[in-house]
Amino acid sequence: NNMWALVKREWFVFFSTPLGYLTLGFFLTLSTLFLWFLDTDFNLLNAGFADLNSFFVLAPWLFLFLIPALCMRSFSDEIRLGTLELLLTKPLGLWQIILGKYIATLLLLLTALLPTVVYFFALAVLKLDDIPLDWGSALTAYLGLFWVGASFVALGLLSSLVTRSQVSAFLLALLLCFVQFYVWKAIADLMQEEGFYRFFNSVGIFDHYLSLRQGVVALQDVIYFLGFNYIVLYISKLMLNRIKNH
Repeated sequence: NNMWALVKREWFVFFSTPLGYLTLGFFLTLSTLFLWFLDTDFNLLNAGFADLNSFFVLAPWLFLFLIPALCMRSFSDEIRLGTLELLLTKPLGLWQIILGKYIATLLLLLTALLPTVVYFFALAVLKLDDIPLDWGSALTAYLGLFWVGASFVALGLLSSLVTRSQVSAFLLALLLCFVQFYVWKAIADLMQEEGFYRFFNSVGIFDHYLSLRQGVVALQDVIYFLGFNYIVLYISKLMLNRIKNH
């Protein structure tokens, strides 16, 4: 299948440069430092609770830098090097090209998240009381985190399509992800009117992620993330179509 060939190619390109390893290393090093070593509000040992809540609060903020870095070269590099035209002449649909890059980056995201499961086992070992760890809500929170990551990936790919330089793609993705994750919530917090408050909160990612982080899987949150990713990928497809017919 052509799409999977593209996924493999993306994966290979990512790990063929030091940037790939540095990006993943940056995420794991920072999250480990914040959660275990630095004396911050995120420190799990200071929290006194045997749960990974601090990790789930911290991770989206790290994602704001990690994911734009993962996505910044996905299209802008191809446009700059002229390989995008080559890709567009192959027997690949526009959706296949978009999804190929999207899936490849999601796999990278999973690669970044997998080692963090170790934190959970570490907590289980270090725990002093007999209260069992809540694996169920941790799984839900991981699901939420993955959805946040996936939404950032969609925005990162779109940013990479809009700009020619990697730096601009990185900064644009950072801005879009920040707005989508946090700014809507900040606007909602300024609203006096209940209806407006609910509306702005439901537009942004933060509130949907919050309920998953608290261990609640609600249909509206699942629909939100699926819908949001679809819309952003669809806009990317339109952009790609414009480039193709230009």
